[in-house]
Amino acid sequence: MESHYRFLKLGLGARLIVAGSLFAVAAILQIPANNLAVGVPFIVAAWFSLALKPVSNKPKDQGLEEWRAVTDGEIARIADSLKQTKKLRVNLAGPAVLKVMLLIVAVLIAGGSAVASPRVSVALFNLCLFSVPGLFFGSLKAHLPPELDMKMSGFLAVLNVPRPEGYILTPYLRFDKDAEGRDVPEDMRLMLEPRRKPDDLVGIQFQSSINNGEHGKVPYMYAVVLTKGKSGPAHQKFKTMSARGFEVEPGGDADYGTVVVRQETGGGGYHTTDDDCESLMVLMIKALGKITG
Repeated sequence: MESHYRFLKLGLGARLIVAGSLFAVAAILQIPANNLAVGVPFIVAAWFSLALKPVSNKPKDQGLEEWRAVTDGEIARIADSLKQTKKLRVNLAGPAVLKVMLLIVAVLIAGGSAVASPRVSVALFNLCLFSVPGLFFGSLKAHLPPELDMKMSGFLAVLNVPRPEGYILTPYLRFDKDAEGRDVPEDMRLMLEPRRKPDDLVGIQFQSSINNGEHGKVPYMYAVVLTKGKSGPAHQKFKTMSARGFEVEPGGDADYGTVVVRQETGGGGYHTTDDDCESLMVLMIKALGKITG
């Protein structure tokens, strides 16, 4: 059975006996001498015997990368799960802050009584130190996949853009597996396709990367037109398209052509907001309309 403690292979009863004994030794040394420092090494040793591992819902992934098409409902479920995890983090943060504040107040009271009653002060300081394992060890951590969380809002904005009849938008998720073999979503992309399209057109993928912005990491969404080769009509038309505020970058090879359409990065354009993502979707729908007639 996996131990929930960081150090030593002992049962709970043995740990409590060890910790209690060390706390008692610390008090026996401190109180007669009115000296807090002589007992601190024993108190720290007691902490080691009670050191719990943090509890987290973070999955232990296996390093796999499997892209699969999913439904809009699956995306909505994951988005709701991310939202609930954020709420849980806020709920967990409140008691943690309260514990720190209570401990600070207790330390101040202990310090304030040092002159009037040194022994009482040492006892209060000991109470603060003895309470540290119960207050802070074995904390609960709510795992939130940071990159997927940053990207999700932009993808939801794209999904909510009205599409003409005959246009299909398919979400794809990249899955890993946890230690129990359950799916762990790690990344996302969207594929836009008209039902009637030129023979060389595969579709338009909406992808998102993470950039280092002025105030931290930010999402950056872009569209990739995928074609069969570079000589077909779809590739030729897309590579010549232009739109204010966007850059068009043709690429690929004889087998697979690409045209990347992305927001200009000058003047702080390294971050795509939800509105920017919607604008990109509208732009690509219009471009598809011109090609498919």
